Amino acid sequence: MTDQLHQAVHLLPMPVTLIGAKDGDQHNITTAAWINQISWNPLQLMVSISPQRYIHDMIARTGEFMVTIMGEGDRATAFFCGTRSGRNTDKLKELNLPTEPGEVIAVPRIKDALANLECKLVKSIVSGDHTLFIGEVAAADYKKGPRPLVLWQGELITI
Repeated sequence: MTDQLHQAVHLLPMPVTLIGAKDGDQHNITTAAWINQISWNPLQLMVSISPQRYIHDMIARTGEFMVTIMGEGDRATAFFCGTRSGRNTDKLKELNLPTEPGEVIAVPRIKDALANLECKLVKSIVSGDHTLFIGEVAAADYKKGPRPLVLWQGELITI
């Protein structure tokens, strides 16, 4: 990727989220910024995950995932979850993140998050070096709180 192309792409602001999946006793979360709403009716979100990520196969196997929207006080959590693999780290335990059961899916919600969106997998599409997981939002919670985190030009900022 050329420097011009790299810098131009980094002008796109992206939401900083945690993506959660649960497969049997294994619960994993990872940081993801490549996520978008793609439909109102039905309400659908799309997240782009590398097949090299531990959570990739968990989502593919279980057919569901949680999207957790992070607030401005969650920079350290976002960094931690994005730089460690769930293969050998229990991120929820390490961070002491309180959870509560999902309303519709088996993936727990992060209790203190701005929002949790429970998604049932509708379709997955291989695109380049990532898989696009399209999920229909089956349930959600929202808490008024701090401004959401955004990745912009390689930095975690708020808007």
